[in-house]
Amino acid sequence: MIDSLFRWLRRLWLRLRRRSEYAEVRRVESMDDLPEQLGSAIYLVVRGSSPRWVVMECPCRCGARVEVNLMQSRDPWWRLTQEENNLSLHPSLWRPKGTCGSHFFVERNRVRWV
Repeated sequence: MIDSLFRWLRRLWLRLRRRSEYAEVRRVESMDDLPEQLGSAIYLVVRGSSPRWVVMECPCRCGARVEVNLMQSRDPWWRLTQEENNLSLHPSLWRPKGTCGSHFFVERNRVRWV
């Protein structure tokens, strides 16, 4: 009984602390320009005029770095849509089992959990 209550409270706490949106999009020229702590920003790695990567902290706040490939020459790759300082990624992002297991979309900087 106490174990199941503890598990329920832990799931509730993890759900409440999840990020619901990212504050801003910051552009950098290379992966070397990324800060160690990504915080609430989404980083768009752009070489020339071509977006190459999107890098963000996992929205579950497990501390993991999520690196999203935008280059069609490498699999898997995601489609990026930008509107002003907002971005969307398709398809969804899914962290594998053995990690936090988060599954979500990013739509206009907002996190939509699956």
